[in-house]
Amino acid sequence: MAETWQPSLEQVADHIPTRTRSAAAAPGDDSMLGTFNGSTTPTDEQATRQIVAAVAEVLAAVGGTIPALPAHLAALASEAAALRAAADIELAYPDRQADVSVYEQLDRRAIAALQRLIDGVNDAGSGPEGALMPVWAMPDPAWYGDYPL
Repeated sequence: MAETWQPSLEQVADHIPTRTRSAAAAPGDDSMLGTFNGSTTPTDEQATRQIVAAVAEVLAAVGGTIPALPAHLAALASEAAALRAAADIELAYPDRQADVSVYEQLDRRAIAALQRLIDGVNDAGSGPEGALMPVWAMPDPAWYGDYPL
């Protein structure tokens, strides 16, 4: 079952628009479709498999579920999965060496987005400020610290 926040083909294609060129286009046509279909590399079915794998990876990183509140966590999860899928597509279908460099950049962005999501999920039960509020802790005093002099 697909998650409600699962990124669409268009959301993934936004990160790698050059992958949406149609192989069946007329010679010299360099237009980008903005999504994947049966004539792009990868096809829409292949890209969907990458998206499903990215969603599973995001879910595994946050413990299997994205909390419904706060609402922005679903958007963070969708973006993390879209970046992960885009990076994996670049690595799986390299046309040139530059695609590996694009993968590395997308991979760094995907890791950062996933970390933001993990932090957001961890902070979800900590109130509106979450981890931004300091936590004060003092050690127990030494035995002589409370001894009347």
